[in-house]
Amino acid sequence: MHIVVCLKQVPRDNSVKIRPDLTIDAEGIERIINLFDEYALEEGIRWNEQHGGKVTALSIGTSEWVEQLRRALAMGATDALLLSDPAFAQLDTIAAARVAAAAIRKLGDVDLVITGRNSTDDETGAFAPALARLLGWPQVTYVGKVLELQPGGTLRVERHLESVIETVSCRLPAVMSVIKDINEPRYPSLLKIKRVAKVEPPVWTAADLGLNAADLTPTAQLAERVPPPPRPKGEMIDGPDAATKVRKLVDKLMEYQVI
Repeated sequence: MHIVVCLKQVPRDNSVKIRPDLTIDAEGIERIINLFDEYALEEGIRWNEQHGGKVTALSIGTSEWVEQLRRALAMGATDALLLSDPAFAQLDTIAAARVAAAAIRKLGDVDLVITGRNSTDDETGAFAPALARLLGWPQVTYVGKVLELQPGGTLRVERHLESVIETVSCRLPAVMSVIKDINEPRYPSLLKIKRVAKVEPPVWTAADLGLNAADLTPTAQLAERVPPPPRPKGEMIDGPDAATKVRKLVDKLMEYQVI
């Protein structure tokens, strides 16, 4: 069985800036593996330990992201793949799914793709559904427990929704997004970290994936807008009693032609 786990890089903390076009500016902030994707990785590793095969940690990013892919290998992933190209710098969710789908098709023998339910930066939760649509595979979302996973057969899971738990099944290959209650991610041992310290994962570019500029264009673009200026400081109305304060307030409102 071949399981692919998609890992997104997100800022370590929340001190990011929002650009006028509402995109995130995380320049200079350390990036880590998205929290929910760690649960996805752990689930892939656990099922690989049962069935054998391989788990590929797949991510889009720059060469600096290799260190986090090595961490995925130290946790137990058998393979890692970095999708890196200057053309990938400003991908939206749909374009990122398009890049990942192209890589999964090129891998060719994938049985299951696992992602986190959403990323902790943009919070869209749209990547997994978009990926499933592009691949033409069934999807199961908000998975809190995998009940059955048969290579070449069926995936049966519990979907943990707000007020109900659904049991659903589908045929493989499929795309699955998981919630954090599904497991507890392991910590890689120092020995495993040292073992993969010099591993250089293969890197695929847009050309390797057969993608062009049109494939990477954001699906929708918001018109640029400048945030409004901060409000001026208010003025405190003082006085010996409430009646005096009210008279002063009314005088001010009349002065500024509010009333």
